[in-house]
Order: sequence, then structure tokens, then C-alpha cells
Amino acid sequence: MSDLIDILQTLAARSGRSSSPLITLRSFPPGTGTRISHLAVDQGLQEAWVQVVGTPFFQAQSIALAALRRGMPFAITGSSMVSRASLHLVTLDLLRNEPSATALLIAPDPDLALLHEREAMLLARYCRPALPIAATGGMQRRVAPTARLVITTLPELHNHLLRFHDRAWRFFWQRLRLIVIADLHVFHGVAAAHLAMTLLRAARLTSQPLLLGGSLAAVSGAETALTMLTGREWRITAVDDLPRPATTLALWQSDGERRREIARLAEAFLAAGAAVRLVATPWELADLRTLVDHEAFSVGTQPMPAHVQIITGADVGAATVQAALASGAVLVVLILGRGMTEPALQRLAVTDLATWPLLRPPVWPPVLNNSFVSTLHLVCAASEQPLRAEEIRQWQVESMVEQLTAKGYLSRLPDMPPVWLPGDQSDPYIPLDLHAAGTEPIYLLDEQGRQFATTDSSLFHRWMHPAAGLPPLRGGQQVIARDEDQGTITLARRDGRRTLPLRQCQVQIREEWAQRELRRSRGGRGPLLSWGRVVVEEQVYAYREQIGREPAQERKLATPLTYRWQSPAVWVRLGQPIHPSGQQVGWSVVAAAALITLARVEDCVPAYDPATNHLYLIDAQNSGNGLAEWLYDQIETILPLAYDIALEQRTDPLFEPLARTDMDWLLAVLSGETEVAIAMPALSPGRTPGENRPARTPEPPVREPEPPAREPPARSEPPAREPPVREPPVREPPVRSEPPVREPPAREPPARSAEPPVREPPAREPSVRSEPPVREPPVREPPARSEPPAREPSIRSEPPAREPPVREPPVREPPVRSEPSVREPPAREPPARSAEPPVREPPAREPSVRSEPPAREPPVRSERSADAQRGRYNRPGGRHSGRRVPDQPEPPEAPAVPEPPTDDSPAASVPDAEAILARLRQRRERNGPAPTSRERRPEGQQPLEPRFQPGDRIICMPYGAGRVRASIVSEGRELLLVEFDEHGELRIDPSVNIVRRLPPVEDEGSE
Repeated sequence: MSDLIDILQTLAARSGRSSSPLITLRSFPPGTGTRISHLAVDQGLQEAWVQVVGTPFFQAQSIALAALRRGMPFAITGSSMVSRASLHLVTLDLLRNEPSATALLIAPDPDLALLHEREAMLLARYCRPALPIAATGGMQRRVAPTARLVITTLPELHNHLLRFHDRAWRFFWQRLRLIVIADLHVFHGVAAAHLAMTLLRAARLTSQPLLLGGSLAAVSGAETALTMLTGREWRITAVDDLPRPATTLALWQSDGERRREIARLAEAFLAAGAAVRLVATPWELADLRTLVDHEAFSVGTQPMPAHVQIITGADVGAATVQAALASGAVLVVLILGRGMTEPALQRLAVTDLATWPLLRPPVWPPVLNNSFVSTLHLVCAASEQPLRAEEIRQWQVESMVEQLTAKGYLSRLPDMPPVWLPGDQSDPYIPLDLHAAGTEPIYLLDEQGRQFATTDSSLFHRWMHPAAGLPPLRGGQQVIARDEDQGTITLARRDGRRTLPLRQCQVQIREEWAQRELRRSRGGRGPLLSWGRVVVEEQVYAYREQIGREPAQERKLATPLTYRWQSPAVWVRLGQPIHPSGQQVGWSVVAAAALITLARVEDCVPAYDPATNHLYLIDAQNSGNGLAEWLYDQIETILPLAYDIALEQRTDPLFEPLARTDMDWLLAVLSGETEVAIAMPALSPGRTPGENRPARTPEPPVREPEPPAREPPARSEPPAREPPVREPPVREPPVRSEPPVREPPAREPPARSAEPPVREPPAREPSVRSEPPVREPPVREPPARSEPPAREPSIRSEPPAREPPVREPPVREPPVRSEPSVREPPAREPPARSAEPPVREPPAREPSVRSEPPAREPPVRSERSADAQRGRYNRPGGRHSGRRVPDQPEPPEAPAVPEPPTDDSPAASVPDAEAILARLRQRRERNGPAPTSRERRPEGQQPLEPRFQPGDRIICMPYGAGRVRASIVSEGRELLLVEFDEHGELRIDPSVNIVRRLPPVEDEGSE
């Protein structure tokens, strides 16, 4: 229906905005699937398939049928109508071949349960004799216990079918042969723990071994997750085995009043005769159901068959977006506004929609055995049938049963072998919410007091405080009443209103299970990352509120809300301390994890401990949901996306403080600045009192005693200084830190040689230093490091002030060498390596350079604040002064030595990218001639083939899109001169900055 796309484009043209709200349109061609000529199913089912579906059979059906007949669990990959029909086909075939058997189909929610009932009955209608099918929430619920195929949800299964297994459902359980779970990927985190324990309870009530099957979307890690969930290996079909309908995805930018935009779109499509399905979060259901009064309009949390699918925001998750695209809809419209991740998604969609996060298969985090969930289901299992010792051993819950027995929840009978019955406690069959860890859910009420959904109780204090804006980090609904005793909150519509909780957190580490270093794409050792169990006490004392385009306001709660829980977590030791107000830190990483995985934003909580300089990412539910375990293994995969999210939110009135803080520490981690930061703390204090070298020497030794030598320095370093100086420079200096990481001696020089020519000949350095800018001499100094032993003593003897620093760094070197990769980056920095390399090179150079322009040192320091970290980190105390002397022509700026901290401190809290770029341009103009000397590279290095050519269109983080003006290969690496759309002409090092070439087609389109 091309007219639907025409309607959308007409609405965009008539929006009255300066820029069109229609961000992009992308068409997805149909997929034919892998067809087969014959499928060995009942003749009646073959005819029914042709009558109802009208297509040949497919390979996925053959694979699923073969696995089922071998007794092996199977999963059909896909979310389309054909995928559901294939699941029904295999299930009905088993029921036709075993006349006395029954089957159970578990759907994610009541709406999908009714859809499965309708579609399965269409197939069964052509079978003779007829197969009775009923859903526990449908019109046939009274006869459901006598049906051959029963369709239900997990809460219904827990509260009714299992609870009354020996009454109305007795004959059904005695004949149960197959359990099929539709949309398995919905059961992640705590929901997976509920599903696993429920399947164990169901298996105890059947007379025959249970067969398992299901369907799922295309997700990464499904095999591992399903094996952990059931303890059995699954046969999963390929996503291309089934046909895929053609569709079009449209990204629509909201003007802030999302509800009004949705109503406008829905009414236009309904007027054209199209059916519209509105896919929303649970928080919005009550409000959106009254949006349009039309029989072809429906609202829910999962896609349903319709001509148009309208998704209210990116926080529904990648799996839901892809399910909407596979639902058979002609048009899928995704509304993007000012949610936490949505500005970044808008920009990424324009640059490269093919690799867009919401179009890539999401990751299924590990399935975790939640002790609170297991406790609930163990007591329920004992109520259904006495627990036997053999079952307890098979489930590996011996210690849990002992604890429950000691607390009176279970009673052990003196039988041999022993059995356990429920104790004299309250009814264990509490209402079940998929994401609640063994506790009663919170009930969501509309303004009339009617319940419309449930949610996890762990969110009650953090996200549902008085006047909170929901959904989290997006808003649109407001909490107008909350009753903690009854476990209810009342929501009302408040368009354009968003809030962010301000918290205080105390984190205590109970156990540390593993520790490693963050991996870097360019090699080297990053900050330490740990995984373990923590106890968290969180207090929500206020919240930031922002309405429309008004400035954000901070409002205090009349009564602070406190919550304490114990859960798995990962924590990273940052290179420098940060000072977030109200724990406004880490949410960018949480939001990125929600885009990449099946988890929700609500499933993870960030917390920062200033005492240890640890940033924690904690599972939100008691006993965990598996996300922390995945973050420990794969956190590096989401950090670049987290930086993109923070970068796009740096001008948002609500998220600006959070975004600035996250940008600072993420940039340091991504670029390797954690190591550079070690030198920084020493430099800043040292420069203020006197010379750079003495200052550096004293501080590093003091920090050495601390566990990782480099991290302590990073902590002591003044936070104000690092962000401003490091952000832009990070992109060049990181190269220096990276090469040492790869090959300490050989690549360090090139790394430092952000300006290659300077590195080459030690003897030439003095002359080069006197002529070109300071940077060149330092770069050439690295080569001198290969000859340093004899020079060390001479240098130390020449400048007494430098002797202590030089000697102290050597003391550090043993630890540095014990952790070679960790120290290598610092080696560039004066503190770590200064003892050996820096001192060795400059014996002759230092005196000459120092004698020539001593007054220039202060200007050099001012240049440091604006320039890259080259001067700061790559040279020891002595080298810094020597190298900066040539570069600094303004002696009067000596008092400016204290100024760098003052300049940096403001930038640390709020880095000014434009000011930094301006200083970079000035430095490039002053040092314009220097690049010519860089063309010479050290001996033994093979020429490097350039990755980029002039005219290439690239995307570079964090500058954005630009065009390559020139590409120079020097000193074993490639340097680019890039003309950026927003920042003008800049020099970029692809080994430091994240640079990616844009496809030619997009390049032309952008022009």
C-alpha cells in the first residue's frame, strides 16, 4: 500500500516545522525462505496449511518436526504469521499422532494468547476429527481444562493451572505431552528464572517426559541461553528458513508532544482504511487505549497483525522493533523524541541505518538462577506435590531447601527417603510478574483507579517516587499517587514532562568473583573491571524535572525513599575521580545496554563510590538478572555507543550534567587516557609550585604503594584538568599510549610522534626543537629511549631537580614491568618511563634546549591546556621543559602555570569542545611547518598502506561526519586532514579516534 507512505510524507510536509519530522524511510525487501517440496505431516494438516496460509512448506518446519520426533527441544526463528503457523502445525501434528495427548502453549501476554488461539483454530478447523483448542483468558476458558491444546500465559500457569493441578486440571496434566513457548526471547532476566522453575514444576506433574518447543526472534546467544534455561540442547532453525514479508520502516521525530503526534498519525491511517496497532510500554497503555475510538485501532506491548505498526519509542527494545517489521505490516513508524537514547539513534540513522542498533539482533544475557525466584517456586512445588530428595539434588537447591526448612517455609517429614511439605506460612501463590524477583508486583492504575498493568517492585522507590515521570528517562506519564501498603501507583498523562531521580548510594562489596582489564581494540591494558556481589543502599532524595523547552529544575522529596538490596554487579576503577551530583553518572551505559541486549533500562542501576573511585553497574533485582554477568564479558562492545548517547545529550536541559560526566570518563576509557592520567596528577600539582619535573617525581612515588600504580595517580589527578585538555588531545596522545601498548619500545616513539618527524634522529632533535614547535623534539625522544642507559646518569647529574624524579620513576618501573602492558602507556608519560627513555635521550639536548629558551616553558604549559597531552604524558620532567622551550615563545606566561588547572577545572565539569578545537587550530597554524619533518620514519618500519584516500567521506567520533582532504603515512601510522561539517578542518589520527568510512552511496546522498 504505497498510499500509506504517501500519507506519511504528506503529514510530514504539512507539519509546519522548519525541518521535516520524517527522518528517514527504509524499505525491506521480502524474503522467500527455504522451501521444501514435501513435509511428513498428517494429510488433513497439509490441506489446512494450503487453505489457511497458501504457501509451500519450509525447511524450518521440517527441522522442527524432526527434532520433536527425536525428543529434542526445538525453536523456530521468526516473529511473522508464518512462524506462528509453523509452531501450530508442528504442535497439531503431535496431537493428531497421539490421540490421548494434550499440549500447552505459553504466550508472552494475554493479547498474543488470543491471537494464537484464533490462528491455531483456523488450522484445526480443517482436521477431522476436530481438535479442541482454548485459551485460559478467552471466550472458551470454561472448557479449557478439557481442550487438547491449551493456550495461556506464565502468570496464569502459575496461579491457576499448577495451583489447581489436582482439581479441574487433573486430566489435562496426566496427559500432557508437549509444552510450547511462543516468543522465547521475551523471557529474559528474572522472567527466564520464572520460566525455568515453572517448567520444572510442570514436569513433576506429568506421567511422561515432557517435550519442549517454541519460537523466538533472531537474537544473539539464544543457544546458550536456552541451554542454561532448560538444561537441554535446543535445535534452532535459521532466520532465513522462513519467508519474510516486505515492509518499510519510517523514523518520525516528535516535537515533544508524543501523544499528539501519535494520534495525528493513527487518525490519518485509519481514515485511509488501514488497521493500526500501537506498540507501547506498559506505563502508557491506559492513556493510549483511549486515544482513538476505532475498531481497527489496538494498543499493546507486542506487535499484532495490522497494516501499520506505530511504536511509541525506542525503549520498547530492538526485539520488539524487529517483530513489528516481521509482522506483515506495510509500514512501521517508530517515534523518536527526547528519550535518553533517541537523539543518538536519530543521528546514527542518518549516517548508517544498515548498522543501526535497533536493526541488529539483540543479545540474550545469561540466564541466572535467582534465589528469590527459586525460593518462591520451591514452596509452590512442595504445595503441589511433596518435594523428594532426588528432585532437590537434580535441581541443585539443597542449601536453599535447608534454609527454607530452618525458617519454617518447608517442613521435613521423617520418611525414608525424606520429603518436604510447605510450612505453616501464608499462601505462596502470590500474583506473578515476569520481572519481579519473588515479590508481589506493583499495580499500575489509571486516573479512575482501574488496574491496567503490573510492574516490578524493585522500581517502586527509584522510578515511582511522587511526581516521577514515566517511562523512565523518557516521561509522558506522571505519578500522581502511590500507596506502598497496597503496592499501587496512579498515573496521569503529562506530555513533555521528564524527570531524573537524584540519589545517594552506598555500595559494599560482599564477594569478588573475577577481575580483568578492559580490552582495547588497539591493544594495551585498560582499567580494572571486576565482577562480584554487592550490597547497595540507595536513597532517592530529589529529582530533576524538565517540562517542554524550559530549563530543568531540581525538586526535593518531602520524604526521601530508601531501598536496600543485594545483587551481582560489575565495577570499573576509573582513572581519575569524578564528582557527579545526585549520582548522575553511568546512565548512558545502562541505556546503551538496553539497546544492544534484551534487557530494559530498569534492569540496571549505576552507582559511583568516590572513596574507591569505582563506578558500579548493578542488577536492579534482588539476587540479579544476568545483565551484570554479560557486562563483565562484553562491556567493551557498548562503550562507544554509550559515548554517542552521552554526546547527543550534552545540550539537553535534563541530561546535560549526566552527559558531561559520562563523556569525561568514557572518553578517557575509550582513548586510553586512564594511563595518561597517571602523569597528569603529578604534573598539575608540580607545575603550580615550581618545575614540572620535581612535581611529577614526588607524586608518583606516593601513589605507587596503592594497588595499581597508575590508577591511584589517576585518582589523585584533579578532575577539572583532565577533561578539557584530554578530550581533543586524547585523540592524538592516545596514539602514543596505544603504540607502547602494542610494542613498548618500537611503537612508543611513533605513538608519541603524533608528529612522526620529530622522533627520527636523536641528534637532530635539538636542532629541530630550536626551529620547529616543541612537539617534534619530544616525539623524537622516544627513539632515543632505545639508547638510554648511558644517558640516564648524565641527565640526572645535569639537573639536580630532575634527579629525584628520574630515580623515582625507575623505582616504579619494576612494578610497571610486572604489568608491562599497563605500564607501557604510562611509559610514554613521564612518571612511568621517564626514568629510562626520557632521561637517556636528552643528555645533550636538554641542556641546549633549556639554555636556549627557558622563558618559553610557561607558554608551553599554556599550550598544554589547549594542546594534546603530548607534552604532559610523553616526556619525563626533563623532557617536558626541553621540548616545550622551543614551542613556547611567551616567557611572561610563566605565572600561567597555575592557570592550566583553573582553565581545566571548569572544563572538567563542562568541557567546551569548541574552545578546544579553536586551540587545536591555533596550534596547527603555529606548527604548520613541522609536519614536513615528520615524513621520515624510523628504520626497520615497513611502509604502511593508507586506509583512507582524499575525498573519502568518513564518520569520526566525536566530531561527526567529514571529508578527507589529505592522508599522510608517517612513522608507521596514518594521519588524516579532515574537513568536518561542523568543526572545520582538523588533523585526525585513525589509530586514536574511532574513524569509519561511509559507504559511497550514502556519501553521494549526503551531498
